[in-house]
This record gives sequence, C-alpha cells and structure tokens, in this order.
Amino acid sequence: MLTQNRHTSGDVGTFYDRHTDVYDHALGGNIHVGYWEDDADDSSMREATDRLTDLVTERLAPAEGQHLLDVGCGHGSTAARIVARHAVEITGISVSDYQVDLANGRPLSPDLPGRATFRLADAMENPFEDGTFDGAYAIESLMHMKDKKAALGHIARVLRPGGRLVIAEHSLAGVLTGPDAARMADAYAYFKFSLTTDMYGELLREAGLEVVDHTDITENVRRCYGSMISGWRNAADNSSGETSREWAAAADLGHWFFFEVPQLRYGLLTAVRP
Repeated sequence: MLTQNRHTSGDVGTFYDRHTDVYDHALGGNIHVGYWEDDADDSSMREATDRLTDLVTERLAPAEGQHLLDVGCGHGSTAARIVARHAVEITGISVSDYQVDLANGRPLSPDLPGRATFRLADAMENPFEDGTFDGAYAIESLMHMKDKKAALGHIARVLRPGGRLVIAEHSLAGVLTGPDAARMADAYAYFKFSLTTDMYGELLREAGLEVVDHTDITENVRRCYGSMISGWRNAADNSSGETSREWAAAADLGHWFFFEVPQLRYGLLTAVRP
C-alpha cells in the first residue's frame, strides 16, 4: 500500500511513506535487513531482522533507566523489541508522520520493562537539548539523509558524556568510477550511498565521537536483498501508471546495486562521546 506523505519537509518523508509497507511485508515485519549466522542458518526473515536489532542493542549496552534516541524510528518495531527486554525509555523520531502514527499506534503492554514514544522530527535539525540522551542508534536511516554531517553532529550534541551511538548502515568500500559512477547518480535519488566506510568514521570523529568498533557484516545480510527487490517488483505489478514505473525502476536499480557493485558493504559502527 502506497501512502501520501503529509509532512512538509519534502522528499525524504515521501520516500519513507511509500516504502514502509512494502519493506514491512518483504522483511518480515521489520524495515531493515536481517542477519544470518552463516549459509546453514535457516532463520526466518523475521528472526533474522530481529537478530539485527539485537546486535545493535548489544552494542548499545543499555542500562536500566537510560533514555535512548531512535534516529529514524520507522514504524516502531525496533524500539518495541528493545523496550520489551530492557527497562529503558526510547524516544523515536522520523520525518514521516505516517511512520510516527504507526509507531505510536503499535500496541505495547504496560507491563513491559521499558517504554517508547515517537515524534515527528528531522535528525538534521535535531530539536532536543544538549545531553538529553544516554545512547542513540540509527538503523538504515542515515543513508536517506542528505546532510549526514549535520545529523551526526546533532546526535553527538544530544548525547551525554559516555553515551554510545550505534549505526547499522550500508556504505561503499571505495569510490565508484566510470559507468558505475554515472549509475550511482541515479541510485542517489533512492539511497544516498555517497559515503565510504572511512568517511563515516571521519564524520563521527568530526562530531566529537570516538569510534570504538566497526564490524563488517555484509555477507550476513545479503540474503535480504532478493526479498527487497521482489517486494519492489510486486509493488510495481500491483500499481499502475507512474507509481508502477517508479517501483520497477527502483527494482532494476536495486538489483544492479545490491548484486553487481562489489564495493557495497554493510556494517555496524559504534562510537562513544568522551
């Protein structure tokens, strides 16, 4: 189901609105990739995407009573899993009021150890006061932000000393050249994979954060890509006109990018505010 964006900040909100339901269906109830231990791992898509959430949470190492920021909260599935297991407070932000409505409408038992709330906000213009949060995580949200430097600077600003930021994200192992570079310009309209892994590290350091870990899990998440592309093709088949053409173009571009660009990587970055 495609939905109209009602947020006025522009193309990013529109992108999220149009893709939330398609990703949710393709990725088993989450809207980020999954993690499989190895080729013999027969975990379902939902189990694998939940495991990615757990890997991020482990790196956050949340302690009881902490306040965490979910940067690009999606429809709230990640936060819901964390507060079901940890006595923390999570504030999630998104530029899509559709996603915020879904997240706030998600039924959560009052008996859970933690609690989560969600609000409309732009990570590139983070509205929170300095030192508001004990930790933050961004799962596949930075790639949609045009000004990653501003977003990371704001995240660093709102973290308390000792606060951890965990990023789960695609990046490039090197700069694309030739025909790939030209095609990358088209991909940029969908996914802003303009940063190499080293560039993310540089931006984190410029923001005043210390990078303490980078774990490449590219091979563990590849299994998701086929499901994502199938989801886009199904969306094309079940829509018409410009919308159908847009989904079909995304599927073609995604197939090239996910399966034919060896520089594409996926990793977990952990940084700490000194």
